[in-house]
Amino acid sequence: MKLKDLDVRKKIILANFMMIVIPVLIIVLVMIGILIGILTGAGSSVTIAATSKWAGETTNYQLQLMIDSLSEDLVENKNVFREGSTLLEICSELEAMGVHIAISDGTGTRYISPGVSPGELEAQANALHADGSPSFVRTQEGFACRTVTESENGVFSIVAAAPGFAYPAGEYYAYDSLKAHLKVILVTVGAAAIIIIIFTGSYLSKRLSRSILAPVRKLGEATAAVRGGNLDRPVGYTSGDELGQVCALFDEMRLRLKESKQAEQRYEQQRKQMIAGISHDLSTPITTIKGYVSGILDGIADTPEKKEHYLRTIYGRACDMEQMVDSLFLFSKLDLDEEPFRMERVDLVAYFEDYFAEMRKPVGVKSGFHPGTCRSAPVLIDRLQFDRVIANLADNSIKYRRGDSCLLELWLSCTENEVVLEWKDDGIGIAGGEAEKIFESFYRTDPARGNAAKGSGLGLSIARRIVERMGGYISARARRSGGLCITITLPMAKGEV
Repeated sequence: MKLKDLDVRKKIILANFMMIVIPVLIIVLVMIGILIGILTGAGSSVTIAATSKWAGETTNYQLQLMIDSLSEDLVENKNVFREGSTLLEICSELEAMGVHIAISDGTGTRYISPGVSPGELEAQANALHADGSPSFVRTQEGFACRTVTESENGVFSIVAAAPGFAYPAGEYYAYDSLKAHLKVILVTVGAAAIIIIIFTGSYLSKRLSRSILAPVRKLGEATAAVRGGNLDRPVGYTSGDELGQVCALFDEMRLRLKESKQAEQRYEQQRKQMIAGISHDLSTPITTIKGYVSGILDGIADTPEKKEHYLRTIYGRACDMEQMVDSLFLFSKLDLDEEPFRMERVDLVAYFEDYFAEMRKPVGVKSGFHPGTCRSAPVLIDRLQFDRVIANLADNSIKYRRGDSCLLELWLSCTENEVVLEWKDDGIGIAGGEAEKIFESFYRTDPARGNAAKGSGLGLSIARRIVERMGGYISARARRSGGLCITITLPMAKGEV
């Protein structure tokens, strides 16, 4: 996971933790390096026992380390007495200082320094008061020690003695020299600590502020763009932390505002078209009614037959206006979600068998129902509203037929989750770009809207809203053979019919 994907709280905790840990770790490493350099700067390449010789003298500390190195070698290695072994090298270094060594186990003496016998070495150690094990004695009279080491290779006894071995002038650790070195170490470590803390704090603060301020700046720029009406500019920042989530939510809000604005513009355009359509479609029958009433008043209808014809025409136009107002009222209620829907389970196979058997068809109109492989097609619908949908489809096909004949067909197909209805006719059809427009309110394929007898232009718009309220969707396409195909898809009702 990248740093920018961590949440802000973890970033702050991590930054504070690293500002403490990194300097401390580096300072510890520097101090260890300095101490190792002091301890191993001038010693033997074989063992740390041969440490630095402050002021050219051998300290108690050095002697103790070398004896301890002998004990460790006896524990860790088996062939310690072979030629060139580490143990023999340490013994040679001690002998060069004037110290004699004797190493023995249960089988006897395994090693003895040249020029001295085990008995003589025992006597020298006892004389220097190293008569018990373990012991370490260092006086002006000399140096002597005894130690016993147990290992898998056996139990070893080490005896070392150096009568007359000069006691060093000064403390065990060459205090004056070491004090000067410690001052240098403290100054070096202090300066390094200050530099490391400043560098680490500056670097982590810069990274942390960048990871926080960058998205805030981009979010501010995007907010200013939205305030100015530009809904096409994204924030342009992605990450897994809280700021990234805020930016993602802001982009989602921006897109929803953009969709809402576009929907509002479409709604406003449809509203204007609806007002224009209502005005046009009402003006035609009103003009007709006024003309026929004027004819009656002026005495043009001077016979009972003419008066009856005029009055029937006026009545027909009034019925057309009433039907248009009813359709407009239903459309408005559907648009405001105020039309009640009473859903019930209906088998569309049985529904359409009854519908086409009872369908009143004008002269020249033929119909056919094709259930396909659907033995049953259960759906949840409002039967009354669904009757309106099918009636609108039938009226639309009959009104836009070719000549006096018309063929209406309904095809059903079923899947596991959906029922698909295809309503087909052989009428005048639609142009390529009108597949969606025919579902708009007051839209007719006649641009001049001169044929009011062909309806109000609300039928398919009402059908779409009813189908969508029942959980389905509706679409249209022109048939290659001529005519129109309207497809309705409804969700299949689960369970037994």
